Amino acid sequence: MIYNKLARYYDQFVDHNLNDVYLKTIKKYFSNGVVFDLGCGTGQLAIKMAKAGFYVTASDISDKMLEVAYNNSIHEKVKINFFVHSILEPLNTDCDIIMMASDVINYLDSKKEVIKAFKYVCEIMNNNSIYLFDFLKTDYLESLIGYHEKIKLEDATLIWDVLKTKEKYEVKHFVTINDEIETHTQRTYKETVYFEMCQEARMNVIEKIELDDRTIFVCKKKD
Repeated sequence: MIYNKLARYYDQFVDHNLNDVYLKTIKKYFSNGVVFDLGCGTGQLAIKMAKAGFYVTASDISDKMLEVAYNNSIHEKVKINFFVHSILEPLNTDCDIIMMASDVINYLDSKKEVIKAFKYVCEIMNNNSIYLFDFLKTDYLESLIGYHEKIKLEDATLIWDVLKTKEKYEVKHFVTINDEIETHTQRTYKETVYFEMCQEARMNVIEKIELDDRTIFVCKKKD
């Protein structure tokens, strides 16, 4: 399961600047409200949203990630509802804000799966809801090919390698922690393809935020 072995160390790799962009963007549309953080990882963005006065529910496919997220929320003294969930499964609650941050969408296996995830998000949106997600840029993803780093942690040595697969705009990560290997694959698409997939899921892109490595889309449900 994605990042189970890395979960206890994952906070050291969190992009806090990206989380700040999410919060700043959301505050342009809502000063408070109900937030659903899908693929929350160790909960850093969910905690930031809760501290800003939002009512937050957060989910992840990895129970180990959620254990860390829950402990982080207790340490930060915020109330967040956590549960295990795959973004390829339907949801049953209305939300003002839905988020898939830190390239969650890039872990899906195909465009068909991306559209499926988008459709499930659309089902829990009302006419005022917004959905934010980010995706890695194609040139950035390809720049990762051949990446190798050995990282000394407090109680472990982590070796991270990124290799190209036979598919276009797709890489495979190999994370070795104390001789245990965890792998995961990331794939992305051209920006125009993400626009098309949003349209197919009955969502319009109302704002686009360009960062060095990724793009954030803010979406609303079609009327």
